[in-house]
Amino acid sequence: NVRVTKKLTSIKFSPQMTEEVAGYFKMLSEPVRLHMLGSICSEGAATIGELTERLGLCQSVVSRHMKLMTEHGVVCKKTENGRTLYYFADDCLCSICAPVVEKIRARAAEQSRLL
Repeated sequence: NVRVTKKLTSIKFSPQMTEEVAGYFKMLSEPVRLHMLGSICSEGAATIGELTERLGLCQSVVSRHMKLMTEHGVVCKKTENGRTLYYFADDCLCSICAPVVEKIRARAAEQSRLL
């Protein structure tokens, strides 16, 4: 069953842009980072301590990954009432991840139905 993919956009990638995009997705390929981003996407902005509690991870792990994601422009931070909150720099990432998650859920449901 061959599926033909239609052209979705006219964006052309230069070799340099291809490297940048690959680096962005590589940064997102770490499961812990995706878990943290999923928490922010579904539950909203959070401090390092709140993410630590939500996800059951140690503070140093959360801090290290949030620093990296801040440097890559995936999340931003702001201080409110003495608390540093991390939030999505752009809702684009939630928009990208949501259909991927649904696709994986649908595939898993289909596979379990076939077993």
